Amino acid sequence: MVNVFACCLLAWAALASAEPLSVEDFFRRPDYSDPKLSPDGARIAAIVSGPKRDGLAVLDAETKKGRPVTNFADVDVVEFHWVNPQRLVFEVLDSHAPAAKVEYFAWYAVNADGSNLQEIAIPRADPTRIAAGWVPPVYVRFLGRPPQGGNDIYIELREPQYLQNTRLTDKTSVWRWDTVAGQRVEDLGGAELNGAGQWVIDRRGVLRVARTRHEGRDKIWYRPDAGTPWRVLEDAEEGQLNFRPRAFDFDNQTLYGLAYEGADKLGVYRYDFGKNRVGERVARHLDVDMGEMVFSLARRRLLGFRYDAERPGVAWVDEDMARLQQMVDRALPNTVNTLNAADANAKRALVMAYSDVAPPTYYFFDLEKRTLERFSSSRPWIRPSEMSERKFVRYKARDGLEIPAYLTLPRSGGGKNLPVVVEIHGGPWTRKQSWGFDEHAQFFASRGYAVLQPDFRGTEGYGRRHFESSFGQWGFTMQDDITDGVQWLIDQGIADKNRVCLFGGSYGGYATLWGLMQTPTLYRCGVAYVALTDISYFFDFNRRDWYRAVWADYGAKRMIGDPDRDAEKWRSVSPVAQAERLKAPVLLAYGGFDQRVPIKQGYALKSALDRYGKKYEWVEYPDEGHGWWDDKTRFDFWRRVDVFLKQHLAASAPLVQH
Repeated sequence: MVNVFACCLLAWAALASAEPLSVEDFFRRPDYSDPKLSPDGARIAAIVSGPKRDGLAVLDAETKKGRPVTNFADVDVVEFHWVNPQRLVFEVLDSHAPAAKVEYFAWYAVNADGSNLQEIAIPRADPTRIAAGWVPPVYVRFLGRPPQGGNDIYIELREPQYLQNTRLTDKTSVWRWDTVAGQRVEDLGGAELNGAGQWVIDRRGVLRVARTRHEGRDKIWYRPDAGTPWRVLEDAEEGQLNFRPRAFDFDNQTLYGLAYEGADKLGVYRYDFGKNRVGERVARHLDVDMGEMVFSLARRRLLGFRYDAERPGVAWVDEDMARLQQMVDRALPNTVNTLNAADANAKRALVMAYSDVAPPTYYFFDLEKRTLERFSSSRPWIRPSEMSERKFVRYKARDGLEIPAYLTLPRSGGGKNLPVVVEIHGGPWTRKQSWGFDEHAQFFASRGYAVLQPDFRGTEGYGRRHFESSFGQWGFTMQDDITDGVQWLIDQGIADKNRVCLFGGSYGGYATLWGLMQTPTLYRCGVAYVALTDISYFFDFNRRDWYRAVWADYGAKRMIGDPDRDAEKWRSVSPVAQAERLKAPVLLAYGGFDQRVPIKQGYALKSALDRYGKKYEWVEYPDEGHGWWDDKTRFDFWRRVDVFLKQHLAASAPLVQH
């Protein structure tokens, strides 16, 4: 059965295959996203794109009838979770507005039939600060639901602490919340630990493990029960923790977590409380760090381990799940098929099937009936036959380090002597890219460009060496990894050496700009958006947008460098200081409301380029932040990119140096 959510979806028109998809078709929102099975497996909920707002809809798995359960006129549902088989909790905000106009609204709970809507009333700041006219927000994070069922959930409340409107730290605590009464039921603790940001609640509902970062120290705290004082399991400098706790097993004694334990890749280990150290290794992958652990409330056991290697996969330790995976893979042989069994009914599962050319399609699997029913595709207007293969590749950097990357070749052009777009991801310390449908890569390929997306050193997920070899290397070996990828494409005969363009946002925007300046004879053009232009900025900014950044784990000085010792080193690789070296035309785009990379970074570069008479295009979106929320902004930006690339990559000719 196809599109059983059709009552909630927008109609779409058939597209002519003679022309590539438009900017709007590549970058409009999916019809629906994030479907989840109810704990008993009887219903499926999803976020559904409506004519004006994204709402929450619920489908009955037996009758195949779906209905919307929210109807907000001014906000969108952006996250939701099942509380029990009849009730859900969800967060709303205006996700279609530019960042400057987005307000945090609320969390709500509602029954699966749309009845009994209840706001989760968030406690606000102390009265003295409210009287003074300053009301810092209180952030809510959903942590889970009690295994015993009922209407309660676990949430984290995070209240930023300010001094003269400057964010210093966060006061965090964990609560059990009644979603029907709309009130706190129980304080599980945490506030006494001063800055905790990670929690592990056991299968009885007791907060047992926490991680704090304070004054340069990283600590893991533990207690056997709620009435026992916390003790420290591990204490290390920022970023030096060995053990990363994740979850208790159903015996409430076995704690699982991730650790290196002398290896290069993170593996799954049990913690030995008797010896107060990491114990037995449970699972590891030779190529990548291990990821999520999959548990079943119905079977009260650990089912398996997810990982993301060349393609995402799972290692099932549960034989029934392994057989179920085999059955689904035989039925859907050309896709990665991710199984999520219902929490309290192991005989029903939701299957997400996708590939490099196909966005997710969702199926409902019923083991008792032995049926696998397709109920919709997230982006039905995407035709896999018109998309391009996205391959996982590796190439060697000049110092011998292997750099993983994804390579997408256009369907036309014969795979040789092609114009190339190198997309540089942001972060830079962010999770590795994953095989699957990538709208950026497919958009570029549809226009005839080969696309290289390198996971240069510093990308997380490939182990400690790949990650930590980036420390102190902004503009140096991290940039060499990108340059070496371009040279590899040229040596393979894939790239036309005269038609290579860099593209990236945030750190990727920085690397785009510096790449154009460092090796000007290699590139014809660049697109840099919300781009950092001065490395020293990291040590001279309001940290309110960075409190959960990776360098909160490791320390900015360790990862980037020392602002006093390295000032001249940074200047040598900062685009704003090296603007005279720019030769190729560049498209620059910034958000006027960006709190992560303030637009003054763009203005500083713009002034420097003007000083030297350099060629660039400038676009400013006054109400946008660190990226484009508003559909109109996103479409406008990508239309500009489309025109810019056609202008500069259209013809093969020697690069003209100014």
